Amino acid sequence: MKAEIRKLVDRGTYRKLPLFEGELPEGSYAQIVEVKAGERVKKHYHLRQYELFCILSGEARLGIGETEHLAKPGDVFLVKPGTVHWVINERDEPFRLFVVKLNYTGDDTVWMEG
Repeated sequence: MKAEIRKLVDRGTYRKLPLFEGELPEGSYAQIVEVKAGERVKKHYHLRQYELFCILSGEARLGIGETEHLAKPGDVFLVKPGTVHWVINERDEPFRLFVVKLNYTGDDTVWMEG
């Protein structure tokens, strides 16, 4: 089945594009996230869900726990529940990643900064 982008959700500093809505097994979710040029996704964590990130395009600083990585296309990262993570895109182009959420039961995001 080919993914169809049915709606774009703008969250200010980033946009998300849900994929395969209603087609994935219960407890899973897939989306493309695009962090806009020169923007950031503030520190946050999830109560129950795991997130698997596959970097599609651009480069950004991706923080996971106590470590900050220079994330670039082809890199893959796993974020476990309760682990603080963030993205800082200092470039003049969007930073895009494919995100698979596991153990997903809806939005369980806890934001750390205003």
